[in-house]
Amino acid sequence: MAAAVVFYSRSNNTRTAAGFLAEKLNAELVELVESKGRQGLLGFMKSGYQAVAKRSSKLEGKPWEKTAGCKKLFLLTPIWGGNGTPAMKRFVEETEFYGKEVIVVTFQSDVQRKGSEKVHNMYKEIIENKGGKFIEGIALHSALPGKFAGKEYIETQVKDFILSDD
Repeated sequence: MAAAVVFYSRSNNTRTAAGFLAEKLNAELVELVESKGRQGLLGFMKSGYQAVAKRSSKLEGKPWEKTAGCKKLFLLTPIWGGNGTPAMKRFVEETEFYGKEVIVVTFQSDVQRKGSEKVHNMYKEIIENKGGKFIEGIALHSALPGKFAGKEYIETQVKDFILSDD
């Protein structure tokens, strides 16, 4: 496959965008699934701590192998605690980006998308250090933690900010 959409989602905002984008681009859809769940209040607190500490999490399988033959990757992840998710951090640590074009799409509850540039730059540095070409970072709005912004709202943003250029 020429392209893949790789995503991590807890509240279905990122999952909805990833599925819609993969369908429109006829791209492989790769979900990052953590070995340990993040349910309830304790899971929410653990998520925030790991994100702020910039830790990575253990993933089921080796999702980076599914993208080995792809030339273009779309990486979709929420922003937690002003950082990327532990699941996406593990993916970028393990992925060989040499020769790949990468677009990072982040989701956050802040309507003004403050801090997204910092997260995009963090991914850009990792991707470029591993031989990839960072095309752009796109910040989208989702909903408050644990809430779903709605299918139509998410898909409209994907159309307006991602698919409008393709």
